Amino acid sequence: MKRLLLIPALTFLIAACTTYRPVIQQGNALEQSSVSRIKVGMSKSQVIRTLGSPLMQDDFRANRWDYLYYSNERGVRSEQKNLILTFANGVVSKIN
Repeated sequence: MKRLLLIPALTFLIAACTTYRPVIQQGNALEQSSVSRIKVGMSKSQVIRTLGSPLMQDDFRANRWDYLYYSNERGVRSEQKNLILTFANGVVSKIN
């Protein structure tokens, strides 16, 4: 009788362990309200206070900051957002 109960219990546990995949989030998860406060003419320090440090700062393009975010659910990319800020003379000149 114990063997009859043990087999379905083990099968259930093994199946439960192999199907779980956590949601993986990478990058800067930015709120739309924070992004909408970014305006052309803001300094780099103002941007950092509003959004935090960018995920990527390219050494070859010091005038560009990339805020990237994506999440994967069950091994499939479910969401992706990119915000690119371009600076000229230390202030925001372009928002993409």
